[in-house]
Amino acid sequence: MIIRVLLLLALAAIGWFIFLRRNKLPFHIVTMFGLLGAGAVAVVVPHETDRIAQWVGVERGADLIIYLSIVAVLFVLVHYFAKFVEIEQKLTQLTRELAILRAEVERVVPPATKVSPSPPASPPASPRPATDDVSELPQ
Repeated sequence: MIIRVLLLLALAAIGWFIFLRRNKLPFHIVTMFGLLGAGAVAVVVPHETDRIAQWVGVERGADLIIYLSIVAVLFVLVHYFAKFVEIEQKLTQLTRELAILRAEVERVVPPATKVSPSPPASPPASPRPATDDVSELPQ
């Protein structure tokens, strides 16, 4: 029963950390180091991990580590998804500003007075003959 409460609190903490405090502390990094530390403790002292797991209502310590890993991975995924959405919004804003600036430049400098680029020069003559027949090539 305690494990359910702890998992629900962990999920609530994920939401709180992600959406309210995301830009102030790197919680995703701290979470991953905490998970690695918990894994190291589980390997070094497996009987203590089992005792802690049984205290919170899980049979084995390995199961507790898996549950915590799932919560931590979910935290990191939600964090990076929120960052992706934030970057996408910034890119949209930047694109709009660029389009507005281009429109203002075109308004100030009419298209008729713009200097058109010169046509590309003809390609240089190829040193190889344009034939596919190898027997006609000079030796």
